[in-house]
Amino acid sequence: MRSQSNTRRGATRAAALVVGALVALTACSTSGDTDASESASASPTVDAPTTVTLSLERQPATFDPINLSEGTDMFIWSAIYDTLLYVGEDGSIEPRAAESWEYSDDGLVLTLKLRDDLTFSDGTPATAADYKATAEYVMSTPGAGQGQFVNWESVDAPDDTTIVITLKQVDPTVLRSLAARVGIIAKPDLMTEESYGLDPIGSGPYVLDTEATTTGSVYVLNKREDHWSVDNWPFDTVTFRVIQDTTAIENALRAGELDFAPIQTSSRGAVEGLGLTVTEFTAQASTFIKIFDRAGTMVPALADVRVRQALNMAFDRQAFVDGLLGGVGQATEQMFYPTTGAFDESLNDTYAYDVEGAKALLAEAGYADGFAVTMPSLVYTAQMEPNVTQALADIGVTVDWVAVPAQDTVQAVVSGQYPMTIWFDGQTIAAKSAEGHYTTSGFLNPMQYEEPEVTALLTDALSELDPDAADAKFRELNELVVDEAWDIPLYFTGQLWAAQDGYEYVGTEAEINSTLDRFGVTVG
Repeated sequence: MRSQSNTRRGATRAAALVVGALVALTACSTSGDTDASESASASPTVDAPTTVTLSLERQPATFDPINLSEGTDMFIWSAIYDTLLYVGEDGSIEPRAAESWEYSDDGLVLTLKLRDDLTFSDGTPATAADYKATAEYVMSTPGAGQGQFVNWESVDAPDDTTIVITLKQVDPTVLRSLAARVGIIAKPDLMTEESYGLDPIGSGPYVLDTEATTTGSVYVLNKREDHWSVDNWPFDTVTFRVIQDTTAIENALRAGELDFAPIQTSSRGAVEGLGLTVTEFTAQASTFIKIFDRAGTMVPALADVRVRQALNMAFDRQAFVDGLLGGVGQATEQMFYPTTGAFDESLNDTYAYDVEGAKALLAEAGYADGFAVTMPSLVYTAQMEPNVTQALADIGVTVDWVAVPAQDTVQAVVSGQYPMTIWFDGQTIAAKSAEGHYTTSGFLNPMQYEEPEVTALLTDALSELDPDAADAKFRELNELVVDEAWDIPLYFTGQLWAAQDGYEYVGTEAEINSTLDRFGVTVG
C-alpha cells in the first residue's frame, strides 16, 4: 500500500493558503528566520490588514459543482469549497479536507480519510457520503467537470470519514484532480437546485456574501469563524472586482482600489515608482509550435527528424523572450515545466540558434530549397506570427497563414487539418502534459501520431505511482521527444504581480492552481 498522511506543516500550509490564484500575501515585514509558509499562516495582529481586494479579468461562471471552471473562477470557488487535497508551495500534493490517502498495491483503489471536524457553512457536518453524492452527481451530469471522471469506476463512503475511489486503470493525475474541482464537497440536498450556482454552500473557509455581491461585477467573500482552520485565515473579507481591460486593472491598482494585480511588463517601472512591490515569475504558461504532422501526411518533409531538428534550430528563443515578453519569461527547448520532475535543464542545450546549421540539415534531408507549410492564424497568435514567419523564412521554409475566426480556434487545433500550429499551455504536472501532447487521444495530438518507443515510455510513466520513479521515467520520455524534435518549444511566459505597501506576494511558481491559498499576513 502506498500512503500519504497529514503533517503539521501540511495542515498549516493547506489552511493558510486558500486566498489567491498565484498569490500569497504578507503584510509589513517578517522578522527572524521565519519561512514563507510559517509567515503566511501566522495569525494576524491588530496592525495587520483584514481585507484584501483583487481583480478578475472575466466574469466567473456559475459556482454549481457541474460547471466549475478551473481558470480564475477558482479564486472564488476554492475558498467556498474545501478541496480534498491541494498543491503545495513546491508543487507536491498535500492534505486539505482529506488528512491522508492510500493507494492499493495495484494503484486502482485510492482511499482517503476526511477530517472529522469538517462542516458546511450552514453548520452541518460534511461527510464522505456528501463527497460521494457530489462526485456521482458531476459524473452523471453533462457539464464542464464530467470529463475528469472518465477513468473512475466508482466512489464509495463506507463511513463518515472514509472515501474509496476505484479506478478503471492506473491514473497518476487523480491526486492533482482532487486538488481542483474533482475534490470539492457540495451540499447534496441543495446542489441540484438552480439557485445553488449563485448561492453555494461548501465546507471551505469562506462564504459568498450574496447581499454585497453583484453578479458579473463584484464578488465578496466573508470568512467563516467556525471553519476548522479559522485561525490561519488572515482576511475577514476578500473582494474580487471584475475588470476586463488590463489598462483599467493597472489604473485601479494605481488608485489604490486593488491590493494586488497582474501588470504588464512595460508598466513595471511606473508601478515600482509608486512604491508598489513587483514580484516576477518566469514560467506561468508555455508557448510552442506544435508539429501535428510528424508522419508527413500533408507535408512529407515533417516526417524526417532532420527537418524537425532544423526547424528547432531556426529560432532565437531568447530574442523572443526579450522582444515579445520584455524579458519576463524563460527560453526553453522542452515541453515540461521547470516546476516538474520531468524537466531537464541539460536539454535546453540541444538546439542552439544556428541558421546555417539548420539549412545544412534541410539540405541533407533533401530540402535544400526549403518547403512550404500552412498554419492557422489564431486570435492568440497574431502578435508573434511575423517573428515565426521570418525565423522560418531565414532557413527557406515558407509559412502560409490561414485566418481562423476566434470562435473556431479550438476546432482548428483538434480538426487535424493543419500540419503545424502555434499554441499555448498553462502550467501543469508532467502526467497531464504528457497525456495531452503524446497519447493518441491527447488534445494536442489530433492526427493520433504514435511511435512505439514513445508509447512504451509514456505508458510506463503514466502507470507509475511513486513520484520519484515517475519523474525519472518522464525525464527519459522528455529526452526522447526533444531528441526526435516532436515539437518546437519556444518559451515559458512569465508574469508580474504588483502589491500595495504592506502586502507581499509569497506564492511560488510551483503552486499552479488558481486558489486563494496564496494569501497570508504577518507583522514584524
